[in-house]
Amino acid sequence: MLKKIEYRINYRSTREMDLIFRKFWSDFKNNHSKDELNIFKKLVEENDVDIYNWITGVSNTPFIYRILIEKIKS
Repeated sequence: MLKKIEYRINYRSTREMDLIFRKFWSDFKNNHSKDELNIFKKLVEENDVDIYNWITGVSNTPFIYRILIEKIKS
């Protein structure tokens, strides 16, 4: 599952999300719970524009992703 997620985060439709996810993934892949990994797997399947808007605060983050989006922002 980790390799599948890593592939997906490296081939996003926007360059910004490529960079954001690569930086976050370098720490997250070695330090996560099973639940966090399952939620992250769902998150990377979301639309790049939506994810970017959640990270930048342009739109409200769905409840399921709030903790991960906060970790990505920090």
